Amino acid sequence: MNRIGQEYNWQGLPFPVFFDRKSPYQTILPLAPVVLHEEFLGVTIDSTCDWNLSLEGTSNAGEISAALSGVFRINTGTVADKRNAISSMLNWAGSKNVVFETRLKTTTSDAGLLLFAGLTDAVDEGTGALPFVDDSLATGTIDSTADDAAMFGVRAETSDDIYALAVKANGTPVSADTGTDLVLGTWMTLRIQIDTDGNCRYFIDGALVAEHLAAITAADPLCGFVGGLITTGSTAALVDVDYITMWQDR
Repeated sequence: MNRIGQEYNWQGLPFPVFFDRKSPYQTILPLAPVVLHEEFLGVTIDSTCDWNLSLEGTSNAGEISAALSGVFRINTGTVADKRNAISSMLNWAGSKNVVFETRLKTTTSDAGLLLFAGLTDAVDEGTGALPFVDDSLATGTIDSTADDAAMFGVRAETSDDIYALAVKANGTPVSADTGTDLVLGTWMTLRIQIDTDGNCRYFIDGALVAEHLAAITAADPLCGFVGGLITTGSTAALVDVDYITMWQDR
């Protein structure tokens, strides 16, 4: 472990954090008052634990895979517009300096994948719905289902570009191209930091890739979320989620 304190404070975090030097800025231990860390090592994901599932379509399943170090596998199924998602409880908020981090990769054809990961104000947006609407994620075309959310998003039917997205109080969403593409079979660490002013900062593999100022209602309760569907075709997209970590002030 290395990199604790000053170097990471440059990225605006209110707490010292340990990192795994083998994975770019992958968090091992955030020293914060409230921490949720999920490694997906074998306990069944259902309504009795810390996570909620939103499952539709031909797969109708999200499962912990028997992979080394544990992963949760999102399986979109083979029918378009049928979501598969995992979300936490609404225990988190920008007013508490919340941080969301996940490490994930796609493992099969992702040509039709619509994928979002981050923080949003609803555990479940309803049948066929994700926090942002199925359309181009570029500025001027994006729309949201959520009232308040800060997320990474990719719509592979349009492009492999990963976007940094935010919406505040059901207003007009904002979007920024991170300059990073989704690459099949490649792990990436995604982190979103929200401060008490509702400023949202987005990091991929430790690098700051986007920032939206006053972009979310800081006091609104949020949940951690990773979910997707296919927008076209009939090939299921699989997404392996290695871990989800969230931390904040008490």
